[in-house]
Amino acid sequence: MTTAPSLTPWWRRPFTWGAIIVILHLVGATGTALGYADLLLPLTPLNLILCAGIVMAFTGDESPWRWALTMFLGFGIEVLGVATGLLFGDYSYGSGLGPQALDVPLLMGVLWWLLLIGTHHLSERLLSLGGRVVSPVVRSALAATMMTALDGVIEPVAIRAGWWTWHDGEIPWTNYLTWWIAAFALGLLWRDVDDLKTNRLAGLLMLVFTLFFVVLNLTPWTL
Repeated sequence: MTTAPSLTPWWRRPFTWGAIIVILHLVGATGTALGYADLLLPLTPLNLILCAGIVMAFTGDESPWRWALTMFLGFGIEVLGVATGLLFGDYSYGSGLGPQALDVPLLMGVLWWLLLIGTHHLSERLLSLGGRVVSPVVRSALAATMMTALDGVIEPVAIRAGWWTWHDGEIPWTNYLTWWIAAFALGLLWRDVDDLKTNRLAGLLMLVFTLFFVVLNLTPWTL
């Protein structure tokens, strides 16, 4: 006698939450492009919290200290950067990304974690094609490159939205160099973590983020 396989409830299916991620950003990009930036972009902190919750819900519990440490260190890097101007350049945050501590939005630590786990998932998938064993060092280097490229897409939108401001009027090259070095170093903390291979929602979020900011770069809007 065989037993019928149990069906996973819709609210526990990655597909359901992946669709929600796509729809949220589709609505945000379309609405902003159509002139509703003043209504939609202030919801950015809420969107980040929701996306982080979705990714975290499908993240295993074998390395929670790594995720917490990543958020703490990512936030610490931003605090040091804002306070000294020596890492990324001379910049400061606006109020658009939510509550702050030490002049840095608290969500920046969460954003560092989201970008890292997403780019590492994509790097793992690309590098393991054909059954190859992935070197953590190579994976961290590719993920850091992806993160730096994504930052290049985010920067013009963030400046237009007032999320942060470069005091010299231009984005210094040290910003991208520091992003790469910090992302590479933080990625080395993870080594062989199964979530980097299995959490497809993290990778999807990076692709959606990229398309979202590309659309906002290509369309006229004001806040």
